[in-house]
Amino acid sequence: MYIHRHLEQKVIKASQGYPVVMVTGPRQVGKTTMLKRLAGEDRKVISLDNPTVRLLAQNQPSLFLEQYKPPIMIDEIQYVPELLTYIKIAVDNSNLNGQFWLTGSQMFPLMRGIQESLAGRVRLLYLNGLSQSELAGRENEAFPPSVDTLLKRKKTEGESKSPFSAMLMGGFPRLLTQEMVTRDGFYSSYLQTYLARDVKEITNVLDTGKFLQFVSLVAARTAQELNLASFSRDLGIDGTTVRRWLNILETSGIIVNLPAFSNNLGKRIVRRPKLHFLDIGLACFLCGIEDEEALSKSPIRGALFESWVISEVYKSWWNQGKQPRLFYYRDAAQKEIDLLIDRNSKLYPFEIKLNINSSHVFRNFEVLENMHTPVDFGGAIYSGTELVALKDNYWIIPASLI
Repeated sequence: MYIHRHLEQKVIKASQGYPVVMVTGPRQVGKTTMLKRLAGEDRKVISLDNPTVRLLAQNQPSLFLEQYKPPIMIDEIQYVPELLTYIKIAVDNSNLNGQFWLTGSQMFPLMRGIQESLAGRVRLLYLNGLSQSELAGRENEAFPPSVDTLLKRKKTEGESKSPFSAMLMGGFPRLLTQEMVTRDGFYSSYLQTYLARDVKEITNVLDTGKFLQFVSLVAARTAQELNLASFSRDLGIDGTTVRRWLNILETSGIIVNLPAFSNNLGKRIVRRPKLHFLDIGLACFLCGIEDEEALSKSPIRGALFESWVISEVYKSWWNQGKQPRLFYYRDAAQKEIDLLIDRNSKLYPFEIKLNINSSHVFRNFEVLENMHTPVDFGGAIYSGTELVALKDNYWIIPASLI
């Protein structure tokens, strides 16, 4: 079963304005499957995962492009980054749009090659796991949509379900669409493949067991501020290694750093970013959480829910082909706002809570009154089912409506 991706229309539109379209993202999120369906019979599909094809591209790139003429889709371009220079020559000679579709999973070395070879010629798009909006089959809007859109979604979709099931299963298409694939089997295989292939190719990690411990510790500390010294102390590794390993997780699409917001308030703002796991199913697996009951009783259930919401918000932007401007806020007085969205010169503040018991959930929003950027609407995103305006232009929003 194939679930349509919101990014499909962005790929088609980008092909009309750029000679090269590249889709990056973590492994197993559906990049190749999506582009193959869009390619149809008019576009040749070539994978550099094939050793024979890879050798030809590495040793004779000109012959490779002569043999496989555009329009073409080249999968796993990171295996032969030197091919990008020859693609540049090809698109400059033809001056036609939509010639090359590329996919790649290892974003750091891949992006370096693109910046050197294809600047101004390529449209970069990012795909992560399936979003709740894609699973629901509804149209996507970068969060937050208008209040009218939220009300329409609520009316159309009816009662919301507990998010625990969605959190446990994560967003990998293979796990969600193939009945014979088990959760534990998939995540165990994913970690081993990820460690064996991607990590060793991005950087020289000699102690993969220690690295897996590190990944598990990051999962257990999702939705917390980055503290390099704490990781270093608990794992017995130096700070340089911690930073390098965090970079691996970020460039591989496993985590995202949510930056701290500052608007020149004249106050001391905490500058450390918050770490958020992007696939909460993987985070739960790493933390030994196997079912909904265990998740509902876990001491980190609130942090996992917060990261799940953050990941869904990021996906809503990435699926629009947009670069999100998302932040969190915390000042010296420990007043914190879980999510600030800076959009069209306006701020949209949101608290993220599993359960909401009173209107005091908005009490920290008062810190925004002295900011030069005007505040539009905001609210609290929670695990419940009711969509209501609780105070002024602040709404209680079910997470299922993101």
